[in-house]
Amino acid sequence: AQGEGLVANFFWAPVSELRHVSGERERFPHLVTDRAKPGVIAVGPDGRRFVNESDSYHHFVQTMFAKGIASCWLVCDAEAMNRYGLGLARPKPVDNQALIHAGYLHRAATAQALAKTIGVDPQVFMQTLEQFNADARNGIDRAFGKGGNSYNRYMGDPQHTPNPCLAPLTSGPFYAIRIHTGDLGSARGLVTNAQANVLNRDGQPIAGLYAVGNDMNSLMKGTYPGPGITLGPALTFGWLAANHIAARLQAPTTQMETPACTTN
Repeated sequence: AQGEGLVANFFWAPVSELRHVSGERERFPHLVTDRAKPGVIAVGPDGRRFVNESDSYHHFVQTMFAKGIASCWLVCDAEAMNRYGLGLARPKPVDNQALIHAGYLHRAATAQALAKTIGVDPQVFMQTLEQFNADARNGIDRAFGKGGNSYNRYMGDPQHTPNPCLAPLTSGPFYAIRIHTGDLGSARGLVTNAQANVLNRDGQPIAGLYAVGNDMNSLMKGTYPGPGITLGPALTFGWLAANHIAARLQAPTTQMETPACTTN
């Protein structure tokens, strides 16, 4: 489909945006602080859940793309807000009234009223909550498996049982913030050989040109196994490039052989 190549070129994260009176835009990346916590769910424009909220931020946005969701809503109840916060909104006793006035944080006395406030179908939203709450009480998310693996649970609340990622949304007022797709950095780059020497279109090394880190074509080929996955290759290929450069300086007239292995 059109755009799939572009989507695969980046590492992604869900972000929310606060527009200040000055016109400045402040963006908050929803990495680990709220999505996986008990009493927090994400719903699409139709009012239905569509993802395991406690999965990695990259997978969260990939699911948005896969399901054609340009923006969604992160929703919580008063208990979750008071304990964990939501995005830029901080937990109790911080007063988040300014975020409500700015239109960043939406609040309503009941779940049905919140659905109307954020423009999703109230009936569908209430059905979503009913199903989620029933599963949350039993500690098993049958729909999307929130809290179903060790990665999920690590991001939850270890003091909450039986599932550190699940709690019913029952206590008003209810809150929501709009979530957009955001990119963390490039997942694709210049193709290199095993010494981080950049290759031309014919697969031959370009003398003196090296690339490492996010400038080098990712060894993961657009996937994102986990946070920090780019650090090891950056250090390794930086070291290899430095050694290759040093060797060339020591023998400038010698044509050095380069292995066929590439990052393509």
